[in-house]
Amino acid sequence: MDKKKSLYIFAAGMIFLVAFILRVYNIEFSRLWIDELYCFDIANKSNVFEVLKTVFSSDLHAPLFFVILHYWIKIFSSSDKILLMLPVAASAVSVPAGFFICKKLFNKKAGIIFAVLMGFSALEIFYAQELKFYAILPLLSILSFLFFSKITDKFNIKDSVLLGFINFIIIYTFNIGIIFVAMQFITGLIFILYKNKRVLKNYLAGFICVFLLYAPYFVFQLKIYLAAKSGICSIFDMFHFDFCFIFTLLQDFFTPVLKNIGNNGYYYDIFSEIKNIGFFKFVIYIAFFLCMSLYGLYKGVITKNHKNLLLISWVVSSVFILMVLAYLQIIPLVVRYIIILHSLALVGVSFGLSEIKNDKILYILMSCTIAFSLFNFFADKNSPLLKDSSYHYDSAYILKSTEEKIDKNDYILMPYMGRFFYKYFPQGNHIDFRLEDILCNSDYPLIKETFGLTDEQMKIKNKRNLELQNYATAQKPPETLEKYFVKNYISKMKKGDKLIFIENYLGYVIPDNTYTLWTNMINIDSKTLNEKDKRFRYCILYTKVFSDIYKILSANLTLTKIYDGSKMDTKIFIFEK
Repeated sequence: MDKKKSLYIFAAGMIFLVAFILRVYNIEFSRLWIDELYCFDIANKSNVFEVLKTVFSSDLHAPLFFVILHYWIKIFSSSDKILLMLPVAASAVSVPAGFFICKKLFNKKAGIIFAVLMGFSALEIFYAQELKFYAILPLLSILSFLFFSKITDKFNIKDSVLLGFINFIIIYTFNIGIIFVAMQFITGLIFILYKNKRVLKNYLAGFICVFLLYAPYFVFQLKIYLAAKSGICSIFDMFHFDFCFIFTLLQDFFTPVLKNIGNNGYYYDIFSEIKNIGFFKFVIYIAFFLCMSLYGLYKGVITKNHKNLLLISWVVSSVFILMVLAYLQIIPLVVRYIIILHSLALVGVSFGLSEIKNDKILYILMSCTIAFSLFNFFADKNSPLLKDSSYHYDSAYILKSTEEKIDKNDYILMPYMGRFFYKYFPQGNHIDFRLEDILCNSDYPLIKETFGLTDEQMKIKNKRNLELQNYATAQKPPETLEKYFVKNYISKMKKGDKLIFIENYLGYVIPDNTYTLWTNMINIDSKTLNEKDKRFRYCILYTKVFSDIYKILSANLTLTKIYDGSKMDTKIFIFEK
């Protein structure tokens, strides 16, 4: 083995090791937030049939990740750090997988460069410690590209079957994955018609098989999608989108400074970004990475390597289509929904940079990439290694820190995603009152009770608009809602029994002094609302339902204590019979 080859192997090994360390850094302190608890709750069933039943009866997501997570829990355990090792493992494996794929399709230098960019990517590290399917998608996408590039070049039945298998996993893991596969098909079809018509028949047959396998699930997906869109509010209202998204995407894809990682901002202003982090940090954390990455993409395109051109065309067209669909409000779009394209973009950058002939320049670029990334990770207050805490965990921590003794007769009510509270606080009876379902699900039975609507009013759009507006401005809670809580919970309590009411996710709660102003300004069920007002509408209804529940509890029970955990975005009210 020559010295240069040994050096490549050593460098690759060190990069893989550090990449893994970054992904497990502080994992013992990570806690599951709402979306992760949602995944855990579905996967944590007695058997896989119950998992599938739950997904197909009430969920919008594809089922495969929940099945994988179900068996992960069965084999290992349900502790947070063990659960998080699933996405950590997938993210860590994507680094050597991408290295070998780049080496095979392009050259060794491209492999090493990819390993650096992927291994030290803030976006990949951030989602490596989130219990969702996002960390799996980049690995699947580069495997898909490997077999895709092979069958468009020289068709092979084995490669076609493997591509079909990977794409099948993608579309049954992630809903937007079907768009990813469809754009792969279209991009490859154009290339084949232009360059390689002899493989056209086999190429079409392979993709038709994949789409036929997807067809049974499509009907279910469409049904759930239409139900989600027809609610009083829609989950889509929470995801503001405009075309400034492309700047957010560029920053998150190629720099260690993550922007609007939870949702899209209403605008992207580069001058505000400089002001927020300082000019020096902007240069080394954003400008350096963006310039290097965009140059790599440019360099790769002008070399006219057909595999790289196929890759870049696929990525760019996919991003464009997803943005158009988001603009038309057909799908929501945030950075994490498009992470499936991230590793492919890094492959394109890696190939372009590998075409730089001067090895010293490449060494300097990669050294700076590693050094600047590590400095940001360990020395910056906004490091992607520092995770936000969990509202559920924080609420449980506050309750456990008090002198309150919660027994089996006491009720616990957390209106926003409270059904997951058992993960951190198994004591007591958890009330399954799903405020998010009331707002976003058109056929949830409590909608009529909460908003005081009859069956006829629910069917008449204009009448429903008026009733909702009246509901938002009413001082008293609906009688139907009070009867619901009294009948199902309060009447069953005995003297001395407690009901713990937890206010969390304060971003949706409007302060009392501005609530009336908002309700007077916004017609909460109008089709003319812009995207910002739709989010306000959700907050108005969320706050009103929360306020009504508080009033109902105060009228029927005695408020004995309030635990203010506002620093943790949590406030806990203790009511007693």
